[in-house]
Amino acid sequence: MRIKSQIILSMVAAAALIGLVGGVAIFTQIAATKSLGLTEATNVARELADTIVFKSTDGTPSLLERPEALKQFMVNQHRRLHRDFLVLDSNKIILAHAADEEHQVGEKFDHDPGNAIGQTLADGIPRRFVDPEEVNAILAVPIEHPEDTIIGAVLLEYDPVLHAAEQRTNSLLWLVGLSAAAAVLVAVGFAWLLLSRFGSGLRDMMRGMEALAKGNAMARISHARNDEFGQLADGFNTMADQLASARAHVEDIVETAAEGIAVLDGDGRIASANPAAATMIGRRADKIVGQQWDSVLTVRDPRGGAFAAGASPIEMALATGRRHQGEVRLTRSDGSHLPVIASCSPLSRSEGGLVLTLNDISELRRAEGVVNERADQLALLNRELHEKSETRPVW
Repeated sequence: MRIKSQIILSMVAAAALIGLVGGVAIFTQIAATKSLGLTEATNVARELADTIVFKSTDGTPSLLERPEALKQFMVNQHRRLHRDFLVLDSNKIILAHAADEEHQVGEKFDHDPGNAIGQTLADGIPRRFVDPEEVNAILAVPIEHPEDTIIGAVLLEYDPVLHAAEQRTNSLLWLVGLSAAAAVLVAVGFAWLLLSRFGSGLRDMMRGMEALAKGNAMARISHARNDEFGQLADGFNTMADQLASARAHVEDIVETAAEGIAVLDGDGRIASANPAAATMIGRRADKIVGQQWDSVLTVRDPRGGAFAAGASPIEMALATGRRHQGEVRLTRSDGSHLPVIASCSPLSRSEGGLVLTLNDISELRRAEGVVNERADQLALLNRELHEKSETRPVW
């Protein structure tokens, strides 16, 4: 996977994680709000239940024993808390209510599906149920007097409590949601900025390297960046300068070398040739480059005979990828012959090719001829002297 793709994937994953955390926080807060609302409603109902059965030390009867006082108390609670209340006895008979026109004192409350109130009166556990006629959530909390003795229940309309709790947490939920959304937008913004800078720097680097790979020794990366890509560009330009200098130095050596030097690609075409090679072949360098080697180079064995197919040093080096060297007779364009040592050194690059070096040994062969001629002359002179000494009379 490319670095750019990894960055995109990392930023998307970070944004998704932020959104997930924000979503989990919102849903958790919603669940907590419902739980807190239920807890608050239970506490309010328990407080009312305790107040209803409370007896002061001066002997004043409890509100449960004073119907009118209980009714007034319920009205006051409704006015203060804006919630509907009902007080039931242990038989689910309504003893008092506040702002509940659907029920009357003395009636039996039977709007609890599954007998939820009866279960609360039996085990003392608060229960929440929905009145099917009013479609309101109601919370039933037991009234205990004395302690652990259930004598009735307080019914509290639960929806307003939950609504109030939700209103208190709405601001927090909005804050969490907006924070998550802002975090995602910030992550996306930073990702876009990072990718833009990364892509720009990477494109500059790729263009420079591609140009240099294609042989453009003058390829440089122009930049005005102070980041890592700027440092890479400086390093690239320095490297390109050094390569250009080294290449120019090598080209000077090749151009001025007395040996003929030609570079062949993997297909046997001549990629370049120095002046010495062009002179040995007897053709201009621009007429040699791009041609198949055997169309401009005619080589024979040292005695002037033709090589067997694939037996010349050049053919063997191209075929095997190994170094080969040998003496050949180079037939020039004017028909003359030039004895040379052909050295073929394969290139290490993947597409193959080799460097062909031609060393002119014509002077050596002429010197050898002179030496051989002198040797023959000396041998002849020695033989003549020997013959004369044998024919001279002995005194």
